[in-house]
Amino acid sequence: MKKELTFQLKSAFHSNNFIIVSSISVLFGIICFLIKCAECYQTDIINVPSAYQQFFANVRSNDTFIAIFSIACPFLIAAAFSDSYVTESNNLFTSICIIREGKNKYYFSKLITVFICGAFVVITPQLINLLLCLIAFPQESTNLYTWDLWQADIFTVDIASDWFLFKKLYIFSPYLYFFVFIMISGMISGIIAVISFEISFFVRNKIFVTSFMFIFINLTSVFFESYMIPYNIINCMFGLSVSGITFQSFVITCSIYLSVMIILIPFSLRRLKNCI
Repeated sequence: MKKELTFQLKSAFHSNNFIIVSSISVLFGIICFLIKCAECYQTDIINVPSAYQQFFANVRSNDTFIAIFSIACPFLIAAAFSDSYVTESNNLFTSICIIREGKNKYYFSKLITVFICGAFVVITPQLINLLLCLIAFPQESTNLYTWDLWQADIFTVDIASDWFLFKKLYIFSPYLYFFVFIMISGMISGIIAVISFEISFFVRNKIFVTSFMFIFINLTSVFFESYMIPYNIINCMFGLSVSGITFQSFVITCSIYLSVMIILIPFSLRRLKNCI
């Protein structure tokens, strides 16, 4: 298992898809940071927002950035390595790996690799962006408060709402709060990547595999937002998403995606057996 997993990880990290997708996601995080720097150029220091306000995955402060990233990330997640089985199957490389290491070792090592790659392309740009913001901007700022303290409605209105997840953590440390959401978004992204990978055993088409979850998640997001249904997976991924999900619906939504991933495993293995 360890040998096959090492091989799959090396194959993933050297694949053109992973390199291109990772570069795009990292570049997005850097560009968001540079835009924030340009906005604050020659601004008095007391009016410069804090680093966590400038963080591009802060839904409340940067809704445009996160809207773009939310739309694109399901495609980036799947394009990283989820279609690798289709490529290897077309090249007859899958049969060689199965003969050498066994069906289970091949499948689960690839599943773990797909999960890591999917998480990587979402976690990395956020970490880089947050780190750059911490370097360039103050950790705390009076910009949060305008002409009186009540204008900081994130503390007087938003936190009191049921939609605000992990409110005690945010009050304790906004930076720890966003770090937790970065890890959550990585876990969810890994699950989405694995589901796309499992789909490839039923439809051996790279375009379908990389685009199915992209289309499904974005269509369901539009539907859920239109009818105020709190089961949008995108709202589970990013911090300060105060208008779409409760803790209960957060748990239910994540559990559904996790359950789908687990349920598809034996069916995928059965399909894999046919290529031996």
